[in-house]
Amino acid sequence: MTAIRKLILGSAASVTALGFAAGAALASGPVVYNEPEVMVAPMPAPALSWAGLYGGLSYSRVSGSAEVVGLGTDDMDSDNGFGAFVGYNWQNGGFVFGGELSYTNFDSTYPLVPGSYQRDSLELRARAGYAFNRVMVYGFVGAARSEIGAPGFDLNQTGPVYGLGVEAMVTSNMSVGLEFARRDVDADVLGTTVESELDTVSLRVGYHF
Repeated sequence: MTAIRKLILGSAASVTALGFAAGAALASGPVVYNEPEVMVAPMPAPALSWAGLYGGLSYSRVSGSAEVVGLGTDDMDSDNGFGAFVGYNWQNGGFVFGGELSYTNFDSTYPLVPGSYQRDSLELRARAGYAFNRVMVYGFVGAARSEIGAPGFDLNQTGPVYGLGVEAMVTSNMSVGLEFARRDVDADVLGTTVESELDTVSLRVGYHF
């Protein structure tokens, strides 16, 4: 009988303690559960596309030399040239490739031959490069034509053109670039070959449609 009495008294004390604890919790206000914040990573910006039609203008510094095979070489007077270009790009991942038609207008002379001149360059190029989002480096190769003349003859020279360039998008449509090109063109006159090496360093501004 004493054991039963102790069990009853112990149970009553436990219930009383639980009651006091619940009352204290209610007195302090409702319990608020804050869910942990979930950090959402921002979506990466889409890579810029170089694919499509483009065109623009160029400003060039032109230098070079001409050689009449068997007679010697004459260095051309350096000149400034202005030009235009139009082309189309395809893109596969970072690789960019396409074709371009380019024209540079200049009119220079050869000091050793009074009345001589070297004029203009028209080129059809194949380009290939790699784009690092807004910056693209590229190389090109193609066919070029230029005009050379002196008292008594006027010739259209033809040959390969090749070079390297870098281009950067400054807006979603506008780009600026720096390019180096060399043309090795020649023509035959009266059984003699006239060869010209024409170099340009060009600043280019383009619009991408």
